[in-house]
Amino acid sequence: MQSCLLARIVDAYFRLLEFILFLCMTGMVVMVFGNVVLRYGFNSGILISEELSRFLFVWMTFIGAVVVLREHGHLGMDTVIRMLPLAGAKIAKAISDLLIIAGCIYLVSGTWQQHDVNMDNLSPVLAVPMELVYSVAYISGLSMMAITAVSLVMTFLPGAPDPRQSTFVDAEEEAALKSIDAASGKSSP
Repeated sequence: MQSCLLARIVDAYFRLLEFILFLCMTGMVVMVFGNVVLRYGFNSGILISEELSRFLFVWMTFIGAVVVLREHGHLGMDTVIRMLPLAGAKIAKAISDLLIIAGCIYLVSGTWQQHDVNMDNLSPVLAVPMELVYSVAYISGLSMMAITAVSLVMTFLPGAPDPRQSTFVDAEEEAALKSIDAASGKSSP
């Protein structure tokens, strides 16, 4: 019951993040397209278009990284992991997860250390504190830290998936791996 509720909360959180991504993309398209039409058609423009589009792009990039991390969509290199025994692969995955968590800690703490400076630093056109732009690093860093911490714990639970079975393989690479495994007499993961 509790795990079902937790799963629904997590799913709702990621739907919210995806909606924010939608709003960022829509805002960027409206700003840029509207500005182009106004410039070429009416020799006018939207003053805040360039700066707001840039801010929305920053938010879209950081939040998109969180959504893609949850879906295991980031680039990965698993050549070495595939060659390791199961215990070695789990240790390598744990080291990787710990490095990601350390990077997230640096991201969040660095943003926190710059908080006062960025609150006093106003954007040139919108005149809003730059901390409003950079605060997405809190969302991104804490979310990625949570996703990676769960992944780290799940690595060592009984019945955890084999880390050597990559989630990073695309369709073409998977077909090539299957043909290599078939030629060598192995079964592919």
